[in-house]
Amino acid sequence: MMQHPAIAAYPAPDSLRRDLPLWAFGLEGSWLSRHLAGQLAALAAGQPKFSGIAARLAAWNFERAPLDPAFAAAARAAGRVLGEAPARRSLLRELGRRLRRPANTRDFAALAEAPDPGPALALLERGLADPADGLYWCGRGFAFALARGMAELARDIAARLGSDPALAPLGARLAAEAALAWDGPPAVQAALAQLDQACFPRFAALATAAGLAETGDTDGAAAVLARLWATENWHPDLTARLHALLCPPAPAALDALPGRLHVFVYTWNRAGLLGRTLASLADSRLGPARVTVLDNGSTDDTAAVCRSLAARFAPKRFAVVRLPVNVGAPAARNWLARTAGLGPDDLAAYVDDDVSLPPDWLERLAAALAADRTADVAGARIVAAAPGAARMAQAADVRLLPPDAAHSVRPLVNYGPGPDLGLLAALRPCASVSGCCHLFRGRALAGPAPFDLRFSPSQFDDLARDLTGFLAGGRAVYAGTLAVGHHQHAGPGQARSAAAVGQLLGARTKLDGLFSREQMAVAARRDLDTAWEALMAGWRAVRQRVAENSPANRADTAGD
Repeated sequence: MMQHPAIAAYPAPDSLRRDLPLWAFGLEGSWLSRHLAGQLAALAAGQPKFSGIAARLAAWNFERAPLDPAFAAAARAAGRVLGEAPARRSLLRELGRRLRRPANTRDFAALAEAPDPGPALALLERGLADPADGLYWCGRGFAFALARGMAELARDIAARLGSDPALAPLGARLAAEAALAWDGPPAVQAALAQLDQACFPRFAALATAAGLAETGDTDGAAAVLARLWATENWHPDLTARLHALLCPPAPAALDALPGRLHVFVYTWNRAGLLGRTLASLADSRLGPARVTVLDNGSTDDTAAVCRSLAARFAPKRFAVVRLPVNVGAPAARNWLARTAGLGPDDLAAYVDDDVSLPPDWLERLAAALAADRTADVAGARIVAAAPGAARMAQAADVRLLPPDAAHSVRPLVNYGPGPDLGLLAALRPCASVSGCCHLFRGRALAGPAPFDLRFSPSQFDDLARDLTGFLAGGRAVYAGTLAVGHHQHAGPGQARSAAAVGQLLGARTKLDGLFSREQMAVAARRDLDTAWEALMAGWRAVRQRVAENSPANRADTAGD
């Protein structure tokens, strides 16, 4: 039985809704964590009842990004309110003396986004050697190493900090983060054993729970997070994660589904990546699903790869369709749906050709749809799995912000600022999900072209389809407890050409043109309502489960 401390009495989450409407979207996204921290600090200045949450958020943000000058300064002020451990207060005082933002940070920001990392590394080398600002550059360098998959650089920075007696706890903290990013649970556990948990109690709990969940001990992970939730129940992502652990959806029996089951893969000249994807697909539990690969006119070894792996699938449940030319992603998706003759009760999964799938991926997505009858598509948490990449979340649920002066469509993709600590492993309704691996009800793919051909060859066609479904009364469901590995680099490490940038900008303009500002204002309000309903339902369920095992409740039960 889980045993937890008494539940701290913070205002219920919906007490923040009027002043912090985006709170229900969570705090894992880097923009959201900063935006909401600033708003909450201002709110607490006028309404003291929120000062406790504001101080806790400041402490939390520091533990997630301890070399961020703004977060460190806010945590130092919060420490006086929270009465934190002497070791933590000492570390924060040291950071207050030595951690400052230099003048040339914009130069580095531009270089960090370039495909070639060389100039950024040269600037970093100079910054790290600067006696006045070297500590700041340790933070920027560590974040750069995570983004670019440079494990040696990350470990060097952690060791540099660890060799300074005044900063040794910080060095151990970054070493644990590097272990989370590149090593398995045993290495993480060893790194956490060296961590001063009085300095970083929240990070330690999250990392411990993430390791337990990764090894299959979900009960152990839930126990760790429930103890944390008892003192940090203000945090929306912690609530969502614990709710997913304590109240998972019933498993889906693929053989008992009312309709047919399809898995679609479309590919073009990625034979090596496709082989890995099909191998993981063949090793997963597919039930009666029929797998169809659409070869978009490949000129490499794609055909041979498909032939070599065909025997690993059930008889008559694997087929390859070869087109003479590359028709683009939207047309390929439409072709697959149309030729399958999908009925409204059928389910169809689209899987990119550069992913790795866990054995139960299809069962989890089907279970998420079964648990949410309003949803017409379910998607997964996408994590980086390219060679050398840090294990970071690339995409979670997609939320909607209201239109602004520049755009009618403003998608907000949730993702963590560092290694995946598990808080994005939640289940919740949303407006859209990643197209890397998503499962549709057949009714969502009705018509000749559910994916808009104007986004060819590829860009935003999955988002546009999800928004169309959302405006029609459907929605997506984010099954973040399912992690799908993405084998290509994303972000600044991805090569870009002028043509690719132009295509992206053009597609962005098309997206704004498809949906009116009035439509998207309504959609954003509905998405926000959906997020708040899910948060409050999860909060009430978690509170009840944790309260059942609190010391006060156990004492009352014993008295009975």
